[in-house]
Amino acid sequence: MTQDITPEIQDQLNLSALILKKNHKQANLSSWSGFNLEDKMHVKQAERLLTILGIKSGLHLRNSLQHYESGLMVSQAFEKLAAEFRNDTTETFEAKYRALNSPQTQNTYKTVWKYRFSLKNQKLRGYEIAMYIFQMRLGLVLGFITTEEMILRLEEVNTTIKSTFSSWGEFHRNVCIGDEYVLGVTEQDVSTFPNMSTLWDHYQRLHIEHADWFKNWNK
Repeated sequence: MTQDITPEIQDQLNLSALILKKNHKQANLSSWSGFNLEDKMHVKQAERLLTILGIKSGLHLRNSLQHYESGLMVSQAFEKLAAEFRNDTTETFEAKYRALNSPQTQNTYKTVWKYRFSLKNQKLRGYEIAMYIFQMRLGLVLGFITTEEMILRLEEVNTTIKSTFSSWGEFHRNVCIGDEYVLGVTEQDVSTFPNMSTLWDHYQRLHIEHADWFKNWNK
């Protein structure tokens, strides 16, 4: 049985809104999954996204959720490199950067260097929890998880994330930085806003279209 979405649950689901909108522009943010379960194309898209994430069963889903919740997916590697860079001077960092051959690794170094101090405590926990909830919503489409289990998991991660960040803006910036760290440079560029090409673009649009949702950081 599908549970009703209370205002409290909607607030918790909204933690994944940015990632969901980026991956599914037609997403209904007011529904459990964001996908129309009666539309075969929507179901196929959810299945494709899960496949890209390496999730083909309920067991795969729960293993992935555990990794995101614990910080193993992103934050651990981010902090290991950030701790190293906090001991570097600009000169020693630039020497390390010039020695790199991979554009992806160069992007990783640039992002970590930029946020090595400011994200010392938060790391990329906002991004990880956004991905955690996004994956649950995808899993719901294929029956890998129930709404009852989602409610329990949402309550748990909501408590963690609301004590880590102080506002929706702070949280969503962390999600964008995490996306930048994982996928490539996507720094905010107002001139590209109409194209909706980056997560920063979705961040701007989301806070315009759903302003009421993102005013109060309810703990």
